[in-house]
Amino acid sequence: MRIICVRTGDKFDQWYEDNLKYMIDKYSCLEYDEFAVIRDEEYEGVFNKLQMFDRYRDGQNLYFDLDVIIRGDCNNFLKKDFHVCHAWWRKEWHTPLNSSIMSWEGDRSDIFKLFEEDPEFYQFKYNKGMDQFIHENIDYKMYSWNDDYCSYQTVMHEDRYKVYLFNQNYQKMKSPAWYHKFLLPL
Repeated sequence: MRIICVRTGDKFDQWYEDNLKYMIDKYSCLEYDEFAVIRDEEYEGVFNKLQMFDRYRDGQNLYFDLDVIIRGDCNNFLKKDFHVCHAWWRKEWHTPLNSSIMSWEGDRSDIFKLFEEDPEFYQFKYNKGMDQFIHENIDYKMYSWNDDYCSYQTVMHEDRYKVYLFNQNYQKMKSPAWYHKFLLPL
């Protein structure tokens, strides 16, 4: 089993990468063989995530964004079929999915190969990002909202959720709040 994250550009510093591994090791109950970090900046922003589908073509894979809080068992996120989060908090004009957590087993290099056919075109066309690219081109399944994750944009207090997605609010993770007890000390 492989845990994957992406840290490209200068948005996230080393603390976010170390913090994700810390929370996975301490709270997730996941048993994994590899903690893989993609650092190669080949594309614009979030499109760098797509590299994982080319690099990791075997075994069970579980991806997490760096701006998540993990505070409980994450084994329910392990899926054979390609899964993404259902973004129930998003406006209708956006995509219904969120790629903060993704899971698949085996070879899904088809996702990367499609993008690689014309990366400049896809990065221009999908101005809402990789989520829009996946939504409009790839067969996927979604975790349901009751799969123990939520967006911090809609649930800002500690609740029953095992994973909190910060969805572009990563700076708040370093501000004092209830979730600091789950984080690697700053």
